[in-house]
Amino acid sequence: MKRDEVDVTEISRETYDLIASGYARRINDLVSDTWVGGFERSLLDKLVTLVEVGGGRTTQILDIGCGYGKDIFYLSHKKGIISVGLDYSCAMLSVARRNFPGACFIQGDMRNLAFSGSRFRGVWANGCVYHVPKRELTRVLSEVRHVLKPSGVLSFNFKVGTGEQLEKNPRSYGGKPRFYAYYGIEEMRSLVARADLEVTEVEPYPKRILGEQIVQIWALKP
Repeated sequence: MKRDEVDVTEISRETYDLIASGYARRINDLVSDTWVGGFERSLLDKLVTLVEVGGGRTTQILDIGCGYGKDIFYLSHKKGIISVGLDYSCAMLSVARRNFPGACFIQGDMRNLAFSGSRFRGVWANGCVYHVPKRELTRVLSEVRHVLKPSGVLSFNFKVGTGEQLEKNPRSYGGKPRFYAYYGIEEMRSLVARADLEVTEVEPYPKRILGEQIVQIWALKP
């Protein structure tokens, strides 16, 4: 990063540290009272099905951008699944640990995953990759590829659109700035392929969320 360049990812982290409790309540209401929660749980069920190896062995899934831990909590009830939550915001992790004290949460940066290679059968990264600048997304995807086992599954979502900017009043929770990058579907396909991951499915959310179109990408490490 150049000396006079604004670190938008750090600004987003600082915002999440400030809004953690309120944001957790806002999103929890969103996924509890509408179709969103049911659809996203179906995506998690699909991920579990894809990564299960059977034979009584356990399977590890990494949740990048785990936030207040709702998906880790859901995965923790799946037999044979060990889930690890990672988030950049210490305050969000404090909420997660308070809500779900038995789960494993780690503070970390998706651009530099501090895990040994080929550790996880699955990586779930919802609601987070659009918080890094576009120039850094290939780095994020390469880090994910490094921690995935061969034939491991990556599932993540992104917001459809063009451009990227530090938004002063994001739709999901306004009042403090957060950075967002928007992608076209073919643009995202190309970036995933550039990281040597194979796109297996592109699954649009059936409805818009807060007026925005969300798309789920499924990919494999060869």
